[in-house]
Amino acid sequence: MMELQLRIQSKPAALSLAINAAFSTTIRWQRLSSSLLAASMLLSCAAVSATDLQAGTAQSNAQPANQASATSLRIPRATTPPQLRDYVSGIPASAGVEISDFRQRTPGDAIPASHPTRAYLSYDATHFYAIFVVKDDPAQIRARIARREAFEGDDYVTLDLDTFHDKRRAFTFFVNPHGVQLDARRTDGLALDIQFDTQWESEGQLTADGYVVKLAIPFKSLRFEARDVQTWGVALGRVIARKNEESYWPHLSKRVAGVVPQFAKMELPEKLAGGRNLQLNPYVYLGRSRLLAGGLNPYFQEKNKFTGGLDAKWVPFEATSVDLTLKPDFSEVDSDEPQVLVDQRYEVLFPEKRPFFLENSGLFVTPNTLFFSRRISQPEAGLRVTGRAQGWAYGALAIDDQAPGKRASTGLGVGQSAKIGVLRIQNDLSKGLSLGAMLTSRSFANERNRVAGFDARYQLDDNWVLQAQLATSRTTLANGQQASGHLRYLEANHRGKSLEYSAKYSDISADFDTVLGFIPRTNLKQLRQEGKYLWHYEQHPWLQNRGVSLQLDATRDQQNVLQDWQVKAGLLAAASHSSWAEVYASKGRERFAGQNFDKHGWNLRLGTSWWQWLELKADLGRHQLVNYIPAAGSAAFAGTSRSADLSVVFKPHPQWQFEEKMLWNDLRSQATIAGAPSGSTVYRNRLLRSKLTYQYDRFWSLRLILDYHTLSSDARLSGLKPNKQLDTDLRLSYLLSPGTTLYAGFATRHENLALRGNPLQLHPTRDLDLQTGRQVFIKMSYLFQP
Repeated sequence: MMELQLRIQSKPAALSLAINAAFSTTIRWQRLSSSLLAASMLLSCAAVSATDLQAGTAQSNAQPANQASATSLRIPRATTPPQLRDYVSGIPASAGVEISDFRQRTPGDAIPASHPTRAYLSYDATHFYAIFVVKDDPAQIRARIARREAFEGDDYVTLDLDTFHDKRRAFTFFVNPHGVQLDARRTDGLALDIQFDTQWESEGQLTADGYVVKLAIPFKSLRFEARDVQTWGVALGRVIARKNEESYWPHLSKRVAGVVPQFAKMELPEKLAGGRNLQLNPYVYLGRSRLLAGGLNPYFQEKNKFTGGLDAKWVPFEATSVDLTLKPDFSEVDSDEPQVLVDQRYEVLFPEKRPFFLENSGLFVTPNTLFFSRRISQPEAGLRVTGRAQGWAYGALAIDDQAPGKRASTGLGVGQSAKIGVLRIQNDLSKGLSLGAMLTSRSFANERNRVAGFDARYQLDDNWVLQAQLATSRTTLANGQQASGHLRYLEANHRGKSLEYSAKYSDISADFDTVLGFIPRTNLKQLRQEGKYLWHYEQHPWLQNRGVSLQLDATRDQQNVLQDWQVKAGLLAAASHSSWAEVYASKGRERFAGQNFDKHGWNLRLGTSWWQWLELKADLGRHQLVNYIPAAGSAAFAGTSRSADLSVVFKPHPQWQFEEKMLWNDLRSQATIAGAPSGSTVYRNRLLRSKLTYQYDRFWSLRLILDYHTLSSDARLSGLKPNKQLDTDLRLSYLLSPGTTLYAGFATRHENLALRGNPLQLHPTRDLDLQTGRQVFIKMSYLFQP
């Protein structure tokens, strides 16, 4: 196949101006168009200057080349599995190939790491091994005994393996100094997928002059093609939390947009036994609950629940896996992080937590989310096939959903389940070009929804990446009516050490409907541009960078009526110890319910982990916002909103952690409305979460969460119903590895309600007088690998 060749000599300026000209011509921004284009030209000029400046800096401050990254590593076979204890006081003779030239990605670029790090790589018939010997002041090392994937803020080391050597995707493994592990899938152009889980071993030990970490990755936990000699990409890294320092071998420069293409080449000189294996992961859930039900005729429903299910995995080939689920785990033991849900115009996203849907979920990710697994509420059984072969990546999912039939009270759908199917394929056609397609289908009774999509990604050079997406939907309603719609999307991104710039254009018709996706807003033609420029201080004792940012948004509907626009400018700065500060000012206009509302405001955001035992974050703001839910019979109006998002993490001991989070926002009127004077409180919303965790060791932990939510409102101005609620959640956990767990918990809910009268009716009260829910449960799962 002929490789697509595209050369743009004037790079940032020409590309950005061409994109903006096309966007402006397409949707005719009228008066706003000239402002958007002018601002974009300024960003483009900055891009040219930044490119020239970076080139000049690279020539004048050239670092010594990392010789190991320019050659192929040939990994030796270990005669015996390496042992962590052998590296604590010295290096054994058969340690494997040594890696030592770690260089900074941040805060410097190609500067040698501030503290020495050596890594040793080897393999045997079943595992790939990496041993890290890290030097540092033991009193300065940040390390906690935490549960799996919960060591945020700690020092750690990383191992990345691009097992298909496609320079696009990689398995990533993280380990902190105590051996606590986290795994993920990395795909260039997408966020790191930390929901990925697989089986591997890790150990860690603090030493007199640093720490030592061991990783043992079973080949059956990886995916790769069957070859006589395995050629992979590899990168090793180290993070020093107090310095915000990331160092890697080979050097992974921030001047280059992609990460995986910069990996070193590595050979394992023999045919490996691949991942052909079978996994069985049953779970059992035993619980008892007492919940308030009945609506207008309230009563308490007591329920004993004993259920179980099974997740199974079969790997028939090295690069293909087949997953089956029967009554999948609903993740009742986890709670969603608090978010502001009051007076939101569009749907708020809650991430997926169920294990079956999390694995390989990155394959189904598209620029606009056409498949969001949380839309499947109560599946009974499902089958998924995923894999890679000859440059192709593929995934297919077939599953049911019992929820629609349980919600239906009349009609053909009562007791029936929805039938769901998803198909995804991708192909890397050349070094920088990849194409993908997705089909989703949902059928329930007489209702049908079908979505077909196509997406593409092309990396023009080291800094510029283009993405595009086209999709169409066809929906048949229960009454036989049909509707179809379209989605068109184009995105251009520039990523460099100093300059970041993106332009995104979306065209989504009013009838575009993806029942299985997450598209919170339709009927739009939207242009969004974001630019950020940073000045770096690589030798400063604490200041690492400062910069400016600019965001320009404009949205019209399909009839070309301006719906909203916004200009947002900011100043930013970052320092060591994960310290940062940002201040933003914004101005815009929003059209809602046939009215235009002027909006302006500011935000101040701060954060620091300057002390090892304390983390602080704050986001304070004041804005002009719309009251989307006015009192019955009243029109929407604008008000003054104040908001605060505050969080404190206190770590008095490596095994204890206390977290306090507060979300607070209110809205006040700006004029006399419905007899309420100007400045009256329309509503006030507050969420408080207190979380105390004791981690006995890497596997056993005890957690207590208290969630307190209050909402007060003025019935003359708001249609929101006041309420108070306190949730208590106590949980004991044993997490040996993904799939082998034990949870025991107790939860309650109290609300400001009372049951009075005959027959009983619910009445609001001032205090938390009624326990409306209580639950106790035990959940066990075990991973069998015959």
